[in-house]
Amino acid sequence: MGVVIGTAGHIDHGKSRLVQYLTGEDPDRLKEERERGITIELGYVFMPIPGGGIVGFIDVPGHENFVRQMVAGTATVDRFLMVVAADEGIMPQTREHLDIVRLLGVEKGLVAMTKCDLVDDEMQELVEMEIRDYLKETPYEGTPVFRVSSLTGEGMDRLRKAIVDMAAGVGERKTGGAFRLDIDRVFVLEGFGTIVAGTVISGTIRVGREVEIQPGGRKYRVRDMRVNARKGVPLGIPGDRVALNLVGLRKEDVYRGCCVAEPGYMKVRNSLDTKLSMVPTAVPLKRHQRVRFHTGTAEVMARAVPVEGDVLAPGTTGYVHFQLESPVAAIPEDRFVIRSYSPIVTIGGGKILETGTRKVRKKYVDDRIIHLEVLEKGDLETILDKVLEEAGRSGLTASEAASRTSRSVDDVIAALENMAEKGMVILKGSGSSVKAVGRAVLDAAREAFLDSLSHHHSKNPLSPGIPLSEPARILNGYPQWLVRYMLDELLETGKVERRGDWLASAGHPAGIPTEYGDRVNKMLSTVESMGRDGFPAVELEDENLARALVERGLLLEMADGLVVTSGYAERLMEEVRKEFGDDGFALAQLRDFLGGSRKEALRWAELFDALGWTVRRGNKRYGKKG
Repeated sequence: MGVVIGTAGHIDHGKSRLVQYLTGEDPDRLKEERERGITIELGYVFMPIPGGGIVGFIDVPGHENFVRQMVAGTATVDRFLMVVAADEGIMPQTREHLDIVRLLGVEKGLVAMTKCDLVDDEMQELVEMEIRDYLKETPYEGTPVFRVSSLTGEGMDRLRKAIVDMAAGVGERKTGGAFRLDIDRVFVLEGFGTIVAGTVISGTIRVGREVEIQPGGRKYRVRDMRVNARKGVPLGIPGDRVALNLVGLRKEDVYRGCCVAEPGYMKVRNSLDTKLSMVPTAVPLKRHQRVRFHTGTAEVMARAVPVEGDVLAPGTTGYVHFQLESPVAAIPEDRFVIRSYSPIVTIGGGKILETGTRKVRKKYVDDRIIHLEVLEKGDLETILDKVLEEAGRSGLTASEAASRTSRSVDDVIAALENMAEKGMVILKGSGSSVKAVGRAVLDAAREAFLDSLSHHHSKNPLSPGIPLSEPARILNGYPQWLVRYMLDELLETGKVERRGDWLASAGHPAGIPTEYGDRVNKMLSTVESMGRDGFPAVELEDENLARALVERGLLLEMADGLVVTSGYAERLMEEVRKEFGDDGFALAQLRDFLGGSRKEALRWAELFDALGWTVRRGNKRYGKKG
């Protein structure tokens, strides 16, 4: 396991020499750096620790002209090592570097007070007091301060032990999730080609894997790799410094600020919504102010737009939308820093809440703030709940939800399944194509259906219910799978009953209420009095009662708007069976048997067919048995 520690501090306070003493390696790798004695680029060296682990140091430039390199290096560190020279104390870049460390979310660190061989004990005491007083104004109050000298070795053993203990405190890292590495170094190695390097942020990497570089979206295969400067290590895990040799990669196709990741994982965006904390000493951030936006190892220009109001004051925190002038690969929860365009100083930073966001419109500000408050909580289930609420009846697949939340599909599926167990969402299918809708959608569908069913019963008390196909019409606009899910749930709980081809509320009478008995018998007698000629439906006095009797099967509809009683039709069918037996009958034979017209015979033949009492083969019909 690797732990990455980033140095921080003013120029010429001895950061590089301190790291060299601890590791035995000079982090200044450029000829120009060694000749001038000034760190210009990021340096990477390693210190083995007991138990087989390793500490990787990222040595950053201390000069104000190279803060962009410092931000890129600090973006992926676990802990910081603040360096303050005993002969100078806290200096401007000390303050800015500590601001950057804090804004990027580095939680803990150590302070090394270097060059103690140059000053007496009294001066050392004064500088240490200055350091401790300064840290009181930050989240790092109480951070240990070690008095050291890279020249004499004073205090180095104590500092090294503290670094080992701090590294152990980082704990085991989760190796699950999608692979991601933000590139902070690109170089060409003769005989091998272009090499990219950085710290593994999530997932794992091994030789032979296919990866994707963003921005750009090109895919490459890992030909070879080094983990924490060592060959032959089979797997790179979070916290490891990894150098990757990718098949076919050209130097002009990649740069610091790119990201190597599992294909499809990282999204390239040119707009972001964030929670931004302003540095107390910064100037106010104005609407549409141009700033330098740093996230991961990338730096791009951007326009800052406070979501609420036109200005974000120094020392305050608020939601800010950024329109980037160049796209970056970023996802929610990534940290960022902004620096003013001119003069170039750090003015704030924070956390990305959402990527690929629309421009800020004042009339939608309240809704946007509520949305961002949900995202700020960072809980994926809460975020998915909000996203599904916005999706409404349509719902989302796991892939769509992953895209909207910029999370991995696996994480989204796991969260949705957990939410389903809690009853928060309804799922259909499995894997990345699993479909999800919020519980509120199901509740709304159920309420609308039950209200419609209740209204039908109230308006048509004699009706047995609604047809099985009716819920789809009532709930037009809802996914049909959700309608089926709702019906299954209502049938299972007994709130709705299936009665043949009808659906009814559990409390609705299955039979005809006794108070309607006389009216029903009168209508049936009236219809039956017409015999095989049928009764014109339009002449029945009570249309609603007639419709209810048709639905219950007591009246049967024939062609030409006629109705007959089911009892009469059954008796006539029995007579037909006795007359023709298994030989069947042609339409002309039925006409002669009925003693009427061909049209009348056709009406009865079609009714028998519709009821399933006869089956037609060629020109003849045969009665079904049973």
